[in-house]
Amino acid sequence: MSLQATLESLLAEGRLPEATARAAAAVQAAPRDPEAHNALGVVLARAGRWAEAGQRYRTALALAPGRAAVWSNLGNALTAQGRDAAALAAQRRALRLQPGDATILYNLATSLTRAGRQAEAIPAYEAAHAAGHPQALWNLARARLAHGDWAGGFRDYECRIAQGMVADRPRPGARWDGRPFPEQTLLLLTEQGFGDTVWILRYLPALRARGGRVVMECRPELAPLVAPLVDEVVPPGAAVPAEWHLHVCSLPLAFAPEVPPLPPLPPEPARVERLREAVAGPGLRVGIIWSGSVTFGSNHWRAAPLDRFLDAFRWPGVRLFSLQKGPPEAELAAHPLRGAVTDLAPLLRDFADTAAALSLLDLVIMTDSAVAHLAGAMNRPVWVLLGRAPHWLWGEGREDTPWYPSLRLFRMPPGPLEWEGVFDRAAAALLQRAAG
Repeated sequence: MSLQATLESLLAEGRLPEATARAAAAVQAAPRDPEAHNALGVVLARAGRWAEAGQRYRTALALAPGRAAVWSNLGNALTAQGRDAAALAAQRRALRLQPGDATILYNLATSLTRAGRQAEAIPAYEAAHAAGHPQALWNLARARLAHGDWAGGFRDYECRIAQGMVADRPRPGARWDGRPFPEQTLLLLTEQGFGDTVWILRYLPALRARGGRVVMECRPELAPLVAPLVDEVVPPGAAVPAEWHLHVCSLPLAFAPEVPPLPPLPPEPARVERLREAVAGPGLRVGIIWSGSVTFGSNHWRAAPLDRFLDAFRWPGVRLFSLQKGPPEAELAAHPLRGAVTDLAPLLRDFADTAAALSLLDLVIMTDSAVAHLAGAMNRPVWVLLGRAPHWLWGEGREDTPWYPSLRLFRMPPGPLEWEGVFDRAAAALLQRAAG
């Protein structure tokens, strides 16, 4: 078995340390072999050791400068480090050496996306798709949506179903095609994350106006919020007799591309009263969240350290409340300044409790995760601190979003994954608000 095949097998089995050792041994045995250096670079990249991977690619190129795939690998490593100009130069060098290659076109498009250049990424993704790259259409859809082409983007977004990006499972009845369905049942199939579910709630009133009965799959954390908007909530995978089905994120395609109004999402009074005492007191009450789900593969692009929040937002007249859930809660528990933050997480059993907390706070400042959608859907003031290449929903280059009028965006400029400027602008805005 070749070195490349061996490493691919080890990586597929999750045996990263063994793959690293095998690739390093190959370099030691043949230090003048460019393929060995490239192979070690690929393994190091898989481990997120991008700078070390880049050095291996450079060594491979010094030995064999005409290898297009290695130039593209180097471009990927530079993109991961936020070195956009150099990354794009490397990707274009690769494309000159091997024009029309599907993988290189896809990598160029990805580097353009990470650099915030969606308008240029779109034709590159189109070319990669035409050349047969299996992931190009999915990323083309997201690039179109981020660029504001909702009609084209939602059309291409449907590829996720055919390409197996949503769980394959029995689906009752036929796929709903937008027609009225009086005296029939439509089952909405859950997919993707909590934020995606909150985002599509705006389509439910228009859906129910088409007649019939709407049943929606929903994870228990969101069920209390969703239940008033449909006829029945069921757990994911439940067997529901229905004439029609539709995946929830296909709802936008079934309606006009314009943004529909948000349905009312009032918090439950009993939950509000249960939390009221925990947030009572003078001052500007500001909730903070510094990480999304740690199981999300790109969370490192959007999460920020708790230290940055405490350094930027501990102002006189401001009281901080943590809404952070999941493993990052431990970061607050171990922090020497934990006394400066009231931890509400133990009181938040589900998103309905979080909604009650949001109703009692004056503002939430957070990195991108589901609570941003919930606060926006409730029309509560929320500032979202965005890392590089954020979710398509936040668009390009603007501080607001038509999806959530109460939401304000603080964007990281193209370049290294560096939060300083984002937090500096948000800190100044908070100080001004607190003084007012």
